Amino acid sequence: MLDFILCALTNLFRIFLIDRCVSVFFGVVADKKKKRIVCTCFYVINTVLFWKYHTVWINMVCNLIGIGAIVQLYTKSVRSNLFVTGTIYLINCGCDVAATSLFVHYRDGEAYNQIYAVISLFLIFICALVIEKMITVHKDTESVQNASLILMPVCSIIVIALLIYTDTCTDIGLSVVSIGLLVVNFLMLYLYNLLLHSISLQYEMEILKTQIQVYANQLDVILRGEEKIKSLRHDMKHHLNELTLLANKHDVTEIREYIDQMKVFIENPDELIASGNMEIDSVLNYMLQKAEKDLKTVDVKVMLPEKVRHSFDVNVLLGNLLENAIEAAERTEKQYLGVNITLRKGILKVKIENSFEDSRIVQEKSRGNGIAFKTTKPLADWHGIGLKNVRKIVEKYNGTMAVTTKDGIFCVNLILYMAGMKNELDGSK
Repeated sequence: MLDFILCALTNLFRIFLIDRCVSVFFGVVADKKKKRIVCTCFYVINTVLFWKYHTVWINMVCNLIGIGAIVQLYTKSVRSNLFVTGTIYLINCGCDVAATSLFVHYRDGEAYNQIYAVISLFLIFICALVIEKMITVHKDTESVQNASLILMPVCSIIVIALLIYTDTCTDIGLSVVSIGLLVVNFLMLYLYNLLLHSISLQYEMEILKTQIQVYANQLDVILRGEEKIKSLRHDMKHHLNELTLLANKHDVTEIREYIDQMKVFIENPDELIASGNMEIDSVLNYMLQKAEKDLKTVDVKVMLPEKVRHSFDVNVLLGNLLENAIEAAERTEKQYLGVNITLRKGILKVKIENSFEDSRIVQEKSRGNGIAFKTTKPLADWHGIGLKNVRKIVEKYNGTMAVTTKDGIFCVNLILYMAGMKNELDGSK
């Protein structure tokens, strides 16, 4: 009975790890309802067949079909499916062989104590964490701190191995200890996932709060502009009479001065950017108003004659870069910010410069033709999420990002191809 409980628990945890690995490979979220159905069917069929037959070939076919079905939820590409399914199965198979070969001489069709399956599962757990770390570092997504997680399955393997080799525990005792370790490892991973999800939600809430402030600010700017237009329209008759009198006097100089005064009156000092793209204007006006108040020199050039597609991504990108640039420039004597944004034929070019202190910039590592830098803010891991999201957006649009420093000026150059988004892994055939 305890063997069957161990078998059921290890298989449940193993399928959970398989789904986690697949989601890490593709970086997307599958339909929860379909995933629940597929994983449940895979779990029930695989557990029953393994417990009844203990045959390698039946187990192999069932696992390949089950893993392939899970992968199919994340991608429609046959090549991607075959690659990921094969990789995950080989990892599972290798861990099974490693665990059983340490303790028993395996023969096909024979039933063995499920404690060895527990050791195999912990090895799979370690491999899954290592793969996740490698993939997230390669994709430059949020760094996952897996070192402490790996210690738990490693310690579990050591505990079980010591109990087996030293004969200090009965089979029933070993089974109970194994069940306990399985539950502890699963709960630890589950709580860790909840923590990551909570951090992600908190960051999204921060973005939404900023968006609300941005749009509220832009609404105030628009309302103030409309008030001035209404005021000018109300007094237009008087202005026209005055201009007529000046025209009758043939006083061109006074006419020009009067028109200039009308221009100054109608101008809205808070509307620094008026490109016609409301979403982009909102972010730029909000951030640049802050820059105008806090910095000595703000040089802005924005040319957006075309409609900006995917404005949410662009706003996240501009918001993060401008926030970092303004905060860095505030700490310098020069207090300089330069912004140059142009859009032509679907190609968005962004150049943001700011003065900075050399001592506050920490070089991380080379990335392509540019250089990546770590944030020096307090809680660096938290603030670094913004910079990593910028890189993700650049990759999403097949763009390029170059970071350079020269003569106390920190410069970020971006090129984004807005006409076509980068195909995800599941779109490549």
